[in-house]
Amino acid sequence: MRGASGALAHRYARALLEVVIETKADGQALRTELEEAASIFLGHPELLRVLQNPAVGAEVKKKVLAALWATAKPQGLTERLVDLLVARDRLPLLRGIAEAYAEIWNERRGFVAAEAVTALPLSTSQEEALREALRKGSGLAVDLRARVEPEVLGGLLVRLGGKTYDGTVRGRLGALRARLVLG
Repeated sequence: MRGASGALAHRYARALLEVVIETKADGQALRTELEEAASIFLGHPELLRVLQNPAVGAEVKKKVLAALWATAKPQGLTERLVDLLVARDRLPLLRGIAEAYAEIWNERRGFVAAEAVTALPLSTSQEEALREALRKGSGLAVDLRARVEPEVLGGLLVRLGGKTYDGTVRGRLGALRARLVLG
């Protein structure tokens, strides 16, 4: 997320971190809840349309959110943030807030975020070995998130500290294609 909306999402994330520090709330649990909330709200276009529609009254929106909170049971901080974003018509910022919060939360704890993308799920031992290799390479503790994308065909793609290391079959085929076309 870039520009004004990215800056605004970052301000919300910093404010959340300040509240976590002041209240001694569980910052890691908040991070997880923010990611889940972003997936729920932004992953369901119909729900997002209802909550952003100016023709839908505030009371109806409150009832929709109350029904969601009854099943999700988030921390009060997550609930208050989403309610605030809906009231201010800024719900699309939620994904950016979740990403910015994860970044500053990791930074505060001395971690670097890493993402591993594979065609098949990594085993626990593979994930631990990768985490350790990345820790040795970066000198920092690593917060590793593994994701499966069958389109990579095989191999491993790692994003760490703003850099991408592509050892996937898809990446190698793309490089070969580029050499054949340009060569």
